[in-house]
Amino acid sequence: MGAFFRRWREIVLPLVVFHSFLMLCLMLGVAAQEFLPSPPSDRSLVYILDNENKLVPLAFETGQTPLRPERVAKSTKVSYVELKGEHAATIIRTALPRWFLFTYERPGAHPPFLVWLTPRHGVRRVTAIAQRGASGFAISSEEIVKPSIRVLAKDGDQVFMELRPRVSLMPGEYAIIGDDLTRIATFRVVAAADR
Repeated sequence: MGAFFRRWREIVLPLVVFHSFLMLCLMLGVAAQEFLPSPPSDRSLVYILDNENKLVPLAFETGQTPLRPERVAKSTKVSYVELKGEHAATIIRTALPRWFLFTYERPGAHPPFLVWLTPRHGVRRVTAIAQRGASGFAISSEEIVKPSIRVLAKDGDQVFMELRPRVSLMPGEYAIIGDDLTRIATFRVVAAADR
C-alpha cells in the first residue's frame, strides 16, 4: 500500500496539479479578453464604448486658429487651435478610454491625434504650428497623448482601428484632432470621485 501512495504522489499528483493550473490559466485568459466591436456603418465618426459595449459617437466641435492652414506658410509660426467653452459635452469616467475610428492607410497619412487641451478664459486650446513651406498645421508634440493602435478591420486602404492612451489620462479636457478643424471630437475625463 505504501508503494501505491508513493507512486501516486510522484506521478498522478503532479499531473493533477499541472492540469488544474492549465485550466485556471485558460479560464483567466478567456475572462481577460476584451470586447472588440464590429466596424460601424458610419465611417465618418469617432466612437467610444459605453458601459454596455456599444459604440457611441463623440460630438464634434469646430476649432478656430489664427493660422491659415489652407495656405503655404511663408514662415514658421506657433499659435493655437481654440475650441469655445470650458468643457466638452461628453464626460468619460475612465482614465484608459478606448476610441475607435476609420482612417486611411497611405504613405504620409496618420490617424488623428489625441491631445490635451488647456482651459483658458472660457475656451480650450492646444498649441498649433504652421511650418514654413508647408500648408496645414501640426500639434505641439508635448500636448499629444501617445496612443497604442490596433487595426481591427481593413477595407482597401481604409482601416477601422482602436486607439487607447499608453498611460492613464489625467482628469481634464481632451480632443481628437485631424486635419479638419470643423470635425474635432472632444471629451472630458473626470475622476471617479467627481461624479
